[in-house]
Amino acid sequence: MTDDKKGARSYKGQILGDSMAITINFKWLLQIMAATAMVVYAWYELESRIQELERSMEIAMEEIELHDQERKEAEAKHIADMQEQMEWYESELNLNPFSWGKKKK
Repeated sequence: MTDDKKGARSYKGQILGDSMAITINFKWLLQIMAATAMVVYAWYELESRIQELERSMEIAMEEIELHDQERKEAEAKHIADMQEQMEWYESELNLNPFSWGKKKK
């Protein structure tokens, strides 16, 4: 019988005795190491992306708060201006028909 060795190389190591042997296929070992490295790299990239998004979110929330304060200030100024205009219109325009015949002093 001929011994065909067309398969992958492997290492046979004796651990506790003659009856216990572990066979490690080097091709599988390299594939497992490569897969583990890819998973670790993907996890690292995911973590760094999440941290970047959290920093961006904090900056965005600060900008939103700033714009909200500016909007409230502009709204208060606009209301004050509108109130001033309404008071001017009420004083200048005489909309009371009963006082139309009276002369202004």
